[in-house]
Amino acid sequence: MPKTPVQNIDLAKLAFQQKRFADCEQICTSILETDPREPDALFMLGLSASQLGDLAGTASAFAAALRVTPDRLDLLTAYGAFLRETGKPQESIALLEHAVKLRPEIASSWQSLAFSQLKSGSLADARKSTQALLTLAPEQESSWELAAAALQRDENTDAAIEMIEQGLVQLPNSPLLQYSLAQLKRENCEFRVAAVCYRRAEELGYRGADLYRNEAESLLEDGEPKKAVSAARRGLKRFPTDAQLHRTAARLHFESESQGDPVANLLDAAEKESTSSALWETAIDLLEHLRRFEDVSVTLQKAFSSQCPKTPKLLSLRAINLARQGFKDAMIRDFETLLVQYPTELSPKLDFAIQLMSAGDPERAERILSSLLSIDPTNQLALAHWGSALRVLGDDREHWLTDYSKMIFSLEVPVPKEFSDTVTYFAQLQSWLERLHHARSHPIDQSVVGGTQTNGHLFRFKDKIVKGLEQQIKVAVADVIRGFPKEEGHPFWRRHKRIAMADQLLFSGAWSVRLRSQGFHSNHVHPMGWISSALYIALPEELNKPKDESGYIQFGAPDAEFGLSLSARRTIRPEVGKMVLFPSYMWHGTIPFSSSQHRLSVAFDIVPKN
Repeated sequence: MPKTPVQNIDLAKLAFQQKRFADCEQICTSILETDPREPDALFMLGLSASQLGDLAGTASAFAAALRVTPDRLDLLTAYGAFLRETGKPQESIALLEHAVKLRPEIASSWQSLAFSQLKSGSLADARKSTQALLTLAPEQESSWELAAAALQRDENTDAAIEMIEQGLVQLPNSPLLQYSLAQLKRENCEFRVAAVCYRRAEELGYRGADLYRNEAESLLEDGEPKKAVSAARRGLKRFPTDAQLHRTAARLHFESESQGDPVANLLDAAEKESTSSALWETAIDLLEHLRRFEDVSVTLQKAFSSQCPKTPKLLSLRAINLARQGFKDAMIRDFETLLVQYPTELSPKLDFAIQLMSAGDPERAERILSSLLSIDPTNQLALAHWGSALRVLGDDREHWLTDYSKMIFSLEVPVPKEFSDTVTYFAQLQSWLERLHHARSHPIDQSVVGGTQTNGHLFRFKDKIVKGLEQQIKVAVADVIRGFPKEEGHPFWRRHKRIAMADQLLFSGAWSVRLRSQGFHSNHVHPMGWISSALYIALPEELNKPKDESGYIQFGAPDAEFGLSLSARRTIRPEVGKMVLFPSYMWHGTIPFSSSQHRLSVAFDIVPKN
């Protein structure tokens, strides 16, 4: 006897509960062949299609179900969440607003609506939704977290902290809220308090390697580099296979000048957890930065003799190592195989092009880089190496891509009104910045050599002197950008989008660098920027009246490790108060200097806000 539609729907629901999504989809499709408007079948079809990764099928089924049952709450919630996660937050909001009007007492609908409003940037509406959510479900940790997130996104960290603290009054033993409080305190530059909050979250039962990473960073930012290393090592006892935590521990070990090998624990972990490609990749990458190339070879052999997946990253690292050992043909064969196996991966293409340049084949390197840039036109590393390839080939497009006379801007940063003169202002700024340089050695994986670099985003601090600097920089940069030519086909000029106001600029990073005698920046580019900078805060006396180009910033010479022997195209003498702006893909570095005094600068990357 054939099953009734009700029985078939029950079978579909059972299949879904048992995670047999293909069976659920098949049952629903069968029902809809007889009754194309059966609402439960349409809804379940959408749910199963979503689980199977069929985005078009999900959208089609949910849309059809909505036409049949426009007031069905579970459909509105599920369809709204789907639209939010597939990049249509405004459409999601419309459905979820309807859901909360139908049943305003349902907390989960308010929660989903608030998520969509946050994603769309409707922060005022999100705050209203989270207030409704808190009224309905104050016993849920996620209610307080979401309410705090709405305030945080609106750049009101103090109010977000107050919200979490209210939540902790309601739920004093919540590890999640305690961890959120630690995160907000760190964002608010209350580093010592943040470190205490992380420990409290751990005591309450918070589990996650991210806790130890963030606690360690807070301790470093509070001026306790040794304690920072200890926090990271404590986390590794709980999460011995977390590659990111190992990277943090190794970096802090190196920067604090702790005794022993900074990557010893990581190498041990990779051998013990030999199927983890992330551990092998992290270990080899750090060994590369440390220029321990013999260890790189040994570690690669161990990784490839293990059972770990041979990822594109590992395969690239092996090919690069072959090139370093002089096996050019083997390197080329490995990369060619890799590109066939992973045709959509961009990173191996860039690595291959770089190695081809070093191996003396700029023509093929240029073709690969051109292809990569057609897919990812703002890839700053690819643009930098493409420029090098064009230069080696004598291609005039090099001067179009990187015009060292027109794309480097040197200007004075205006002193805020409350300061009477430049000397006083930059002297106070120097005193403030010096307090942030807690590391004892240069970063393990950055361009600084013979100096230190501050941790975290410089402009998160609320001190009046740094907020004034941030605003002065924005105004000065916006003024420069307004003079950019409107050249839509150019990878640098076209991104200005007719920026006219300082608030249309976003700092993707900002930090301070303090170089000591013989310190320098190796030649590098900034992958996460559009416009990069050097702003000089304090200089050794020897650099004020230089006899040569010691301490100068130079442009156009690639990192020496690529073996191209290309000289700098332009150099600029640093001066206190001078800011130099340039494309983030332009090769730049500094020339070493000799002095008993430090060379102190601020650097930042800027991208268009929208």
